[in-house]
Amino acid sequence: MCIISATKDVEGRSGLVPVRGDDIIFLGTDSSSSTILLHTLDSVFYTTGTLKYWTRVLNASGYTFYLADRNNSINIQNIVEINNLLKVAYFERERTNDSKYCTMSKSGIKKVCQLVRESKSSVVFN
Repeated sequence: MCIISATKDVEGRSGLVPVRGDDIIFLGTDSSSSTILLHTLDSVFYTTGTLKYWTRVLNASGYTFYLADRNNSINIQNIVEINNLLKVAYFERERTNDSKYCTMSKSGIKKVCQLVRESKSSVVFN
């Protein structure tokens, strides 16, 4: 298990907080800055760097993240459902209006599906 130091706000006024690598469902980018968004099921945290950098760091730490499109890197181990038509991955079996999802490109969803099948997880494909 790894811990990442991040902030709860983009400006960093909240100070650093620890984020468990296991809790990250996907990484996103803020198009207006070089900020990386660490999405968990119920929060968003912020750090600096690039999507490629953080994907590489987390993969080197034992996780399986994949650049699903140019704006998102998805944690393969936290996916519970994939909608092939909409090209999105879900992280909760019973979704609400507040549930998060991660978009994927056409080529990204193919690779994500392959990685999910290789992990032999119980992901539902729709």
